[in-house]
Amino acid sequence: MKTVIYACLLLGITLAACTKETVNSDGKGPYGDPVLPAINFAEEQAISPARGKVGDEVVLKGKGFLAVKDNLKVLFNGTAAPIVKVTDTTITVTVPELGSSGSVSAQIGQEFYFGPYFPIFGPFQMDTIFPGVRGGNAGIYNVIPVPNNKYMITGEFNEYDNSAIAGGVNRLARINADGTLDRTFAYGTNTGPSGTLNPIVYLSEELQYLVGGYFSGYDQVSHVYSIAKVNANGGVSQRSVIRPSGAVTPASELEGGFRGTLNGLHVQRDKKILAIGNYRYYVKPNYNLTTVELGLDSLHLDSTMVQNIARLHADGTLDSSYHYDLVNHQGKVTVNGGITSSYLLADDKLLIAGNFTTYAGQSVGRIARLNTDGTLDASFNAGAGPDQAINDFLVQPDGKILCAGNFKKFNGVTTGGIVRLNADGSLDPTFNAGDGADGYVNRLGLIPGGNIIVSGSFRKFAGITRSNFVVLTPTGAVHKTYNTNGGITFSGNAGLGQVMKVLPMTGQNALLMVGTFSQFDYRQANRIVRVVYQ
Repeated sequence: MKTVIYACLLLGITLAACTKETVNSDGKGPYGDPVLPAINFAEEQAISPARGKVGDEVVLKGKGFLAVKDNLKVLFNGTAAPIVKVTDTTITVTVPELGSSGSVSAQIGQEFYFGPYFPIFGPFQMDTIFPGVRGGNAGIYNVIPVPNNKYMITGEFNEYDNSAIAGGVNRLARINADGTLDRTFAYGTNTGPSGTLNPIVYLSEELQYLVGGYFSGYDQVSHVYSIAKVNANGGVSQRSVIRPSGAVTPASELEGGFRGTLNGLHVQRDKKILAIGNYRYYVKPNYNLTTVELGLDSLHLDSTMVQNIARLHADGTLDSSYHYDLVNHQGKVTVNGGITSSYLLADDKLLIAGNFTTYAGQSVGRIARLNTDGTLDASFNAGAGPDQAINDFLVQPDGKILCAGNFKKFNGVTTGGIVRLNADGSLDPTFNAGDGADGYVNRLGLIPGGNIIVSGSFRKFAGITRSNFVVLTPTGAVHKTYNTNGGITFSGNAGLGQVMKVLPMTGQNALLMVGTFSQFDYRQANRIVRVVYQ
């Protein structure tokens, strides 16, 4: 028997239309019985134990498992687990090798059923005692060790460790080994640069810090352009300038800087400074200028065109012996694109990489080595190089060079965004990361002993589920025991979570990692985390 039901729908105010729908007398609708899920996970205590390590047996609870057991797969964050036993209400599985913290799900054919969250612990784990939850309120871009077992961090943050210091912790901070803020350093109102900081070098003889970034003033000193020296306990290192009127003006100890952003600073053995970045001009404030229009004590910026790479004397004046045109009084042509990473070798030669294809008009494959006078070192040859940008590289203790980026091929060889070069620039065939990242690699880190940290924006690496973070062996394989963590994310947008620097902690099986992330292994870690490993 069928029943006819009429329904009237009011449209606007005056228009009405009536429709009729035929349904079964049992009320199940014209398209047959509703489709119920093949299985269900229990709403409470769906997995026991609630956490574990690789190789542990765990039991999933629910219903409907036995009927689908021949087509059933259980996945730990995307990695299939060996099934030990199935009943209608339980599935016993072994936590799989290369499984990681995340959702446990069941797959039946093309259907997925998402179950409980399951943390997996292993020999590479977040130190939950370290107060990363109170870290920075914005990106931390760099970290270096300094004397007395302390560390300097730079970035765009203006708060750290929930300090509540009036005026903030402005883009430069010294922290203790336990991650807390070292309050003997200068913070607060009218401290720090006017913009972001990134590269930092500790000057051991001067007991100062050399910092770079993008700023035009530091503390209350104006005309400090993207590079400065900072005293041991904070505060820009300054000098006093006597103006034509006799007035005394505070000025940066360094006599010049750059109109643009610095992402690399390197101090040579002779104390000269290599400054790398995205800029077109070296600028030097002229405090001795008097003009009719502006009057006494006018200030003028003397500008010299130099692009991307320049060398300064220790006092901050431009070194015209480094890749400089003495006839036209400007820097010679350097790269035709951006430089993302640089490294000063022991012989004071400079490695650079990025998204450029020429240096001084000569073809280079997005990575080049420069002689000590800034000319291209022809003995380093990476051939055509990668088909897209190199985002980062690092030099291993043996002199080999790991490169990572957006590329899928290097010298025509298919890669997964990461390769290793020999010291002369040729590909090292002993390194193979397989398919690599399904997105891009942004940063690299080296663990003492040779294991490699890879970070970027990806969901899988070599076909294995990894959230923006993976540890590789020295030959490029996914490490079988160091990848149980759930990776790194930024709350609300996983793609924004990036590692910017990995620093091994001397004398410890531990690493400090800083960046733009807010979670590590699905636990709160605001732009800084300490990781311990066995």
